Amino acid sequence: MPSDQEHNAGIRVLLSVNFNHDGSAVLLVDGAVAGYVNTERFSRIKKHPGLREEDLDELLDQAGIGLADVDLVMLCNLHNMDSPDIVTLHGSDLKDTWFEFWLNQAQNQAQIRGHRLAAVVNPDHHLIHAATAYYTSPFSSGVALAIDPAGCRGFIGQENKLYPVLHDFDVWFNANVGYTSVAKFMFGSGIVGAGKVMALAPYGEPADPAPAPAAMSTFEELMTLAHQDPKIVDVGGRSLNATLAYYIQAGLERQVTRVFKELGEICVRNGLDRNIAMSGGTALNVVANQIAFDAADFDSLYLHPACGDDGTAIGAALWYWHHVLGNPRQEHKPAQQMYSVREYSPEMVQRAVDKQSDRLVVEQVADHAARAAELVAGGAVIGWYQGASEVGPRALGHRSIVADPRGADIQDRINATIKFREFFRPFAPSVLDEHSKEWFGIDDSPYMLRAAQVSKPDVVPGITHVDGSARIQTVRSADNPDYHRMISAFHERTGVPLVLNTSLNVKGEPIVETPEDAVRTLLDSELDYLVLPNLVLSRRGER
Repeated sequence: MPSDQEHNAGIRVLLSVNFNHDGSAVLLVDGAVAGYVNTERFSRIKKHPGLREEDLDELLDQAGIGLADVDLVMLCNLHNMDSPDIVTLHGSDLKDTWFEFWLNQAQNQAQIRGHRLAAVVNPDHHLIHAATAYYTSPFSSGVALAIDPAGCRGFIGQENKLYPVLHDFDVWFNANVGYTSVAKFMFGSGIVGAGKVMALAPYGEPADPAPAPAAMSTFEELMTLAHQDPKIVDVGGRSLNATLAYYIQAGLERQVTRVFKELGEICVRNGLDRNIAMSGGTALNVVANQIAFDAADFDSLYLHPACGDDGTAIGAALWYWHHVLGNPRQEHKPAQQMYSVREYSPEMVQRAVDKQSDRLVVEQVADHAARAAELVAGGAVIGWYQGASEVGPRALGHRSIVADPRGADIQDRINATIKFREFFRPFAPSVLDEHSKEWFGIDDSPYMLRAAQVSKPDVVPGITHVDGSARIQTVRSADNPDYHRMISAFHERTGVPLVLNTSLNVKGEPIVETPEDAVRTLLDSELDYLVLPNLVLSRRGER
């Protein structure tokens, strides 16, 4: 029998699947992502857990391989299936849509479509969150942090190894659970409502705020504090206590800051570079991230765009490839983290347009970036569709809705007539990286996961939140040349080096994936135009 070392030496192709909410899968070939699928993009059901048969086909097709080529399969987060939020959102039967697989009693072999594969089942959840960020970061050493409603864990990263920090943050860290409780209480779901709580929080700051709840032990204590002098926001016939959102956000900021400081001390004691990589659903709270980083003694912060469970399939595969198999780290390439593998050919785009030709006005253009900038500067709200879809929940200039950030009413217009969501939810700017420090004070936020104060809020009210902040995406030409060119053209016309950017979808749907999805979104919403490579579409009869 071959030894484990001899067996591992022959592993080149890893298939890794996340079965929890935000179902996803990755094929890693020689340490590089050869295929990636986020189930909801293809099923059109938000937060769809696991992977369907057709998604497995899509993944294999992206990589150009068959199951016979796979050396090891990793089945992640199996014990989290049918989480309460999924049941609340979609009922309890979504796991019935998963592809069929079999596990032996020892859970070290799986059978998929007649192929028996070596298997790893349920690698540590927070470890694979942390691995997603650390192994895709530019850091050769530092710490990695994973926070989500299930816990808070730290790890030490040294070259291709990732070791747990023997420090029990969960003894005192409870803002993650509190945040989920508030999101469920206010919006019916933790995983969908958390972002709404963050957006609502600035509206609830009391005139004389009490200390942030650093060590509250019960939800009842938090509710008592929030009801002492509540600020009420009326949304769609509902009265929301924004002060409750304010206090849980303040508590999260204080506790994440404490974790950052303690991890900074661990960096110093262990002679590590002062770098921190962060993942887990809580990493989507861009306000807390930035406050904690500014207060701690770190030189660099890195966040992977798929901080949620959609990234755990990637993290598991990278952890096994590097930590278990001992393979060296690869060169950090930011653009490769931003977008999935599947691109749609001009022929596929044309077919999608032809299917709706009786409802569309089609304009052929030689320079779609320049035309898009002209439309946006003229007040149009456009869909911008190109290349492969984004990895993670943020639109990063491939599946975006783009508008002029100078309009005072643009936020209300998009929320009310296109996105159909609450008025208090802000929109992000995509800013040319070379102008980011001038406008926001930071210049390293390619994945829209850091917040900053807007230096000229009166110029760009459309992307300025009520507290003067914005969740920014910095855009480099090397990462996204067409998007950078479009923003540059807008800059030349207006003197403003940024545009308003939000995801190309409507309420209740995930970000669009296919050209058909994009055309349907144009037809079913109040978008003015949809811009694709060398094409500009609008609805027939409206122009």
